[in-house]
Amino acid sequence: MALGARALWEAVDGDLAERELGLVVCAPSAEDETSLSSTGDELLGRLASQAQLRVARRGCRGFSSGRSAIFDALAFARTVLQQSDLPAICLLGVDSLVTRSRLKRSLEYGEAQCIPGEAAAAVVLSRKPVSGREPLLIGWGATNLSSTGVSSPVSGRALIGAIEQAVADAELSGPVFTQMVCDTSGAEPDMEELAWAKTGRPFARSTQMESYFPHFVTGDAGAAMGPLALATAAFLIGKSPSPAMALGCISSSRQRGAAILASSAGSA
Repeated sequence: MALGARALWEAVDGDLAERELGLVVCAPSAEDETSLSSTGDELLGRLASQAQLRVARRGCRGFSSGRSAIFDALAFARTVLQQSDLPAICLLGVDSLVTRSRLKRSLEYGEAQCIPGEAAAAVVLSRKPVSGREPLLIGWGATNLSSTGVSSPVSGRALIGAIEQAVADAELSGPVFTQMVCDTSGAEPDMEELAWAKTGRPFARSTQMESYFPHFVTGDAGAAMGPLALATAAFLIGKSPSPAMALGCISSSRQRGAAILASSAGSA
């Protein structure tokens, strides 16, 4: 709770802190983290209160399904941004794979495929410029591995499909991505999947694109990894001296997703 509230507090500042926002939370499932009873109104209210945020009920929802929560969370955030008068959505992911029960289970059953960690990451998303500094969420796409006829995700086809959906959603022609941020571990299968995905048409003009893997710093932090990838992309956009466009690649055991974030100045 404290980790998530701190991330929210740091993500929202300036004039935006005085306005009513949406709040979407990605969290572990109750089966994974027994101390987390739900991501209902009580938890969302406590997070908003501790972070001193004004939130609107119509733009608030929690998703407690671990690493896959980001897919439903981003779809919900996108719908709210399109259909409501809220200026922005604060997307939060928080999880810990180093609590005693989860770490013990991982060690006993061999569930840990990479170094376990913990993190809370928050990013403010909007589809229209608000303060001129927050990134714009201009495109989102997702694919389900079981429905794409892909026998192995290593082929990159599912990820390419998600990226193509995001490009179409953003109504882009020949996008130039300046950064790509991935929530994967950087293990050999992940890198092979990304290598194949980069041969897809959306990357034809992104010859100077840089790739980043937050996992190298945090370890695997479950439900926080997707939001952390987007927060890292937003940070890189904010530090860019010129208009930038970043691609956030999101993964779970059954899905692949892609979110396109762009500088307010370059998209207004």
